[in-house]
Amino acid sequence: MKIYLTLLFTVVTLFLFSSCSKDQTVKDGKNKKEGKEKATDDIANSELSKYDLSSENPQIINLPKELKEISGITMTPDGRLFGQQDESGIIYQIDFTTGAIIKKFAVGKPALKKDFEDLVYANNKFYLLHSNGEIFEFPEGNDRESVEYNVYKTELTAANDVEGLCYDSETNSLLLACKGNSGVDGSGDKAIYSFSLESMKLNPQPRFILKKSDVVNSFNPSGIQRNPLTGTFFLIAANGSMIVEISKEGNYIGKASLPKRIHFQPEGITFSSDGTLFISNEGNSGGGSIMIYPLIKN
Repeated sequence: MKIYLTLLFTVVTLFLFSSCSKDQTVKDGKNKKEGKEKATDDIANSELSKYDLSSENPQIINLPKELKEISGITMTPDGRLFGQQDESGIIYQIDFTTGAIIKKFAVGKPALKKDFEDLVYANNKFYLLHSNGEIFEFPEGNDRESVEYNVYKTELTAANDVEGLCYDSETNSLLLACKGNSGVDGSGDKAIYSFSLESMKLNPQPRFILKKSDVVNSFNPSGIQRNPLTGTFFLIAANGSMIVEISKEGNYIGKASLPKRIHFQPEGITFSSDGTLFISNEGNSGGGSIMIYPLIKN
């Protein structure tokens, strides 16, 4: 009888252990799946849902090899597209229907050579961003002309690795997105700072904080742009292959992945006045490229 009870106890124990293990495996699998879903698209309440960002065949404009390392792009109010090469103070006007270079002009004589990351046009001036937080201001030049510039230093440094620059017309300021150290704490969150075009000074306190818990740990902004139709902001990241929308107040709204097959290294972002989205990508073996995403028609 004692032996029988011992065997029965053993069988029951094994059964319970097996059930618990199975339940835990299912639970773990579910958690992993939920974690994966958290890191992928979340566009239900976002303007991102109005663009076919998952398309395997978006409109692609291939650029000449001269623009292999295209970094920032910007659209002027009259609908002209300009871009800049990484580490070069050459500004290019680009025909976004063919990818051809319409003209190019230099910032400084000879052209500056620094770790330039982004470009924006605001109030009839261009602003070029250095990764250490310096901002270069200059007018538009004619083809093959060299233009003079002003430079504004900020409290940001190379440790912040500032890569994104855009103009916010509501506050008449430039927004600077940090790829590196946020300058706030060691949380890994990403900061966006504001540079006033009235005082020409940086607010030392971040305007927005993008929490890594809202996106993914690997999201490191390489570009930022204000949506002209909504006033919200779109951020892209080459490291993380993602685009994120935040509100005017800096609150997270949604995110979408950028397919690596299409976006080898997304660096620049801009909009045309009708809301068409442009994303520039550094090239691999050939020249860079620009992906064009019109608004989805209902």
